Amino acid sequence: MTFIYDVLLNFQDKNRLVEFFEWEDNDMLEHVKRISLFRIPSVDMDHFCFSDVKVDKEFLNRIKGKVLLYKRKKTTFYGCLFCDLNRVVAVEFSSSGEIIARSCLLLDEEDEVIESAKDLEVSSISYKVLKREGGCSFLTREEEFERHYLYREFVSLFEEKNVDKLTYLYEEIFGVDNLDFSHKYQRIIQDLEVGFDQRYHKLFDIVQLSYSKK
Repeated sequence: MTFIYDVLLNFQDKNRLVEFFEWEDNDMLEHVKRISLFRIPSVDMDHFCFSDVKVDKEFLNRIKGKVLLYKRKKTTFYGCLFCDLNRVVAVEFSSSGEIIARSCLLLDEEDEVIESAKDLEVSSISYKVLKREGGCSFLTREEEFERHYLYREFVSLFEEKNVDKLTYLYEEIFGVDNLDFSHKYQRIIQDLEVGFDQRYHKLFDIVQLSYSKK
């Protein structure tokens, strides 16, 4: 088994793969002393990055207890690095084999791991895809915050029956039409859920400005 030493990981919920440039000062980073590395095909890499998967018991036994942390009081029992020579992801599994957390690596450390993986044979990892595209967001943290903020704003305006403000915000996105208040609300909520683009960045600034003037 091949090991990588002295890497920094930022394990997040399995539904959010946080790129290194989105790491924040208050994130609970793990300074890993040792962790095993497996080179895998790109199709497997996509699943371990973006799908809910469950590995078999044999693989769990291979990696059990192989992760060493500098903080001895905290141990990752089932974890490893996967690499397809394009990128690297750290994955932590539950005792039943399901993914419970993932982490990207710092850019320079990822480059070093990729170099190490070039000398490895491609491993065949037995796993089952439980759910494709396991809810991972491709928005930045800032965009996720803005989308959630706007969602709560629209819900609040609808519940308060603030027709004027919701209509104004709606028309910033879709322009003037003949839909009633309820259908305007439904349309903007549905659009916000499936996409987030520059229109909503602008709308977020407008909403923020509306409260700063009070």
